[in-house]
Amino acid sequence: MSYAYAHPAAEEVAAMGAPDPVPVTEPGPAVRLPSVPSPRPATDPPAAADPPDPTAPAADHPPAATPPAVDDPATRVPHSLGNGTAPAPPAFDDPPTADTTGEEPPGTPPSASSPPESHPAGSSAQVARADAPALPRQRDPAEGPADITGALEALGERSPAAAQLLCLCAVLHPAPVPVDVFTRSLPILPRPLGGVAPMQFNGLVAALVGLGLAHRGSQGLRVPEPVREAVRADLGEAATAVCRAYAGSLVAAAVPDQVAEPSSWPRWAVLAPHLIASDAAHSPDPVLRAAACSLVVSLLHRGKARPARTIATELHTGWRETLGPDHPDTLRCAHELARSLVAAGALLPARKLLDETITRLAGTLGATHPQTRVAAETRRGVLLRMGGAPRADGSRGKAAHRRRRQP
Repeated sequence: MSYAYAHPAAEEVAAMGAPDPVPVTEPGPAVRLPSVPSPRPATDPPAAADPPDPTAPAADHPPAATPPAVDDPATRVPHSLGNGTAPAPPAFDDPPTADTTGEEPPGTPPSASSPPESHPAGSSAQVARADAPALPRQRDPAEGPADITGALEALGERSPAAAQLLCLCAVLHPAPVPVDVFTRSLPILPRPLGGVAPMQFNGLVAALVGLGLAHRGSQGLRVPEPVREAVRADLGEAATAVCRAYAGSLVAAAVPDQVAEPSSWPRWAVLAPHLIASDAAHSPDPVLRAAACSLVVSLLHRGKARPARTIATELHTGWRETLGPDHPDTLRCAHELARSLVAAGALLPARKLLDETITRLAGTLGATHPQTRVAAETRRGVLLRMGGAPRADGSRGKAAHRRRRQP
């Protein structure tokens, strides 16, 4: 069912009467509302602001400020607001590269060529850096005190025993010396150092460290090279030789008894430079000479053929001159030198040296002496490696490569 609107008839309008007239009001000032700028694309220029209306009353809220240009790098957004499309993200396989303006993309670590980051004056970073205390400069372990002569004189006045300890360290190798090298053999040293108890030894070390004449670490006591040179120059040649003899006795008493056990090899490696610095090649101490020979044997067990050959050559040359070619220590060193030659692959020089050594051992100690038998067994092994060995009747067979029949 539908209804239709019908206009009232003229009679009905006359009966209702005419409507009251609407009073006319004066037009007031127009109120202008602040307009929100619409977002514009990055490529469009910014729209000019409308001129202010002088007749407009002051609004309760200040008009919104004009936003900065979108192209401003400080307020640049990652996507365009005009068209609502965002640029494609960079591929993960391609590293970020600098754009055409020379600016590196965000997230890129600063390169070595880029200038350091600058902070404005009065910033918190600059104030913190200025207020940070300067780190103290640590003394280089290779250096010594500024006044070495004055430090040596002060040490002699305060602790003569510590001065003796410094002299012993100065004639040894620059490598750290284990502390137990001194503490286990203090009674063999002259006084006042020889009368110091092992529990009082740390006080001597503290006196050296306090004056900067030595450094104590996990591996032992070490004296800087400038201090070593100053001490040796102050001692002279005669006193240096005496100190070296005492130092050699200390090191020889500290070597391990085993040479073939792998557990003793680190100890041999620590004491090896000090044994060499003790001048065992010209030492009259038989204990030091025996320790030097044991060092060569330890190197051979460790597979160090080249250093064993070098040390054995020096020892054999020195003992041959000072002790003579027929001395038991010289002959023992000759046998160890031959073994080092065999380990290095020099079979012919080793065989010649063994022939001479066995002849001298048989004349000095006898043909049945254990050392003579060991040298003879070593020569037999060399001959087997060379291809021929002596027979029971004393004659020698042909080498293996010569016994083959020629076609």
